[in-house]
Amino acid sequence: MAYFSGVVPNVRGRVLSDNSGDPTLMENGLYVCGWLKRGPTGIIATNLYCAEETVASISEDLEKGMLSSISSLPKPGREGLLQLLDRRDVIPIPYSSWEKIDSVERRLGSLRNKPREKLTSWEDLLKAATT
Repeated sequence: MAYFSGVVPNVRGRVLSDNSGDPTLMENGLYVCGWLKRGPTGIIATNLYCAEETVASISEDLEKGMLSSISSLPKPGREGLLQLLDRRDVIPIPYSSWEKIDSVERRLGSLRNKPREKLTSWEDLLKAATT
């Protein structure tokens, strides 16, 4: 089983099929920005720069005609995402499980007079999600 690292493999916002960094493995028409692009770092200005870089990639791809052939195809949506995650052996956590994690983190935080105490290991997160 693979765990989501929190960053989608990409080159300048263009989503890659794997973590190799090989730009020939781009997922045509898929883009990412923000924390999914670079990880949970930065400030609002960082997000702005990140989004601008991704928009520039989209614009370049449009100008090169790389997106015109897929624009008329039906988009796979949620089912396509679930198939992609399955191919990569990633098990998604549903919102209801996230709510359980949130509840545990808030409870642990209240014991320390804090808004929350973040769970930092996959083991703890999965345990909270499934209780």
